[in-house]
Amino acid sequence: MLDGKLEQVGTKACLYLDDPEVLGVFTLIDLYGMNRVKHSAEDSLDSKVKRVREWLKGRIGHARANDFFPHLSVHEIEAWMFAEGSALATRLADPGTKPDNGAESRNFQNPPSKPLNELFLHSRLKRSYHKITDGRPLFSKMEFDPVYKTCRYFREFYDDLTAVATR
Repeated sequence: MLDGKLEQVGTKACLYLDDPEVLGVFTLIDLYGMNRVKHSAEDSLDSKVKRVREWLKGRIGHARANDFFPHLSVHEIEAWMFAEGSALATRLADPGTKPDNGAESRNFQNPPSKPLNELFLHSRLKRSYHKITDGRPLFSKMEFDPVYKTCRYFREFYDDLTAVATR
């Protein structure tokens, strides 16, 4: 919806919040690529996420601003592929690929898409990872529970979606 134009988040969200049929508006932004908010090297992951969420919330000037739910994938959604592990192992035909319980806590210098690309280059596929070509089939084969149990920020996103959908 935003096509990488985060400065439009307020305008776009408000368009949907104007519709009384809309229960809530959600964003899911990669923390790794979010360059509108500056962080220091000493900042914890929690403080970075909090700062970006506040920045996103600050763009919403609407009576229903509480129905706007900014979320972040840490560091990229590819972290969820590592957290789940089995779909990736099957796609790469590599039984040595195991679930990574710390996938959301990996550093910014080597975000998930970079090691994922290396895995693809050195696999039987012998090519780069492609978000659309590889990401879609990987996500469709992933099991929910490992990601939900080990990825705190994914869990918060999912729990907010569920809470809004059931109110």
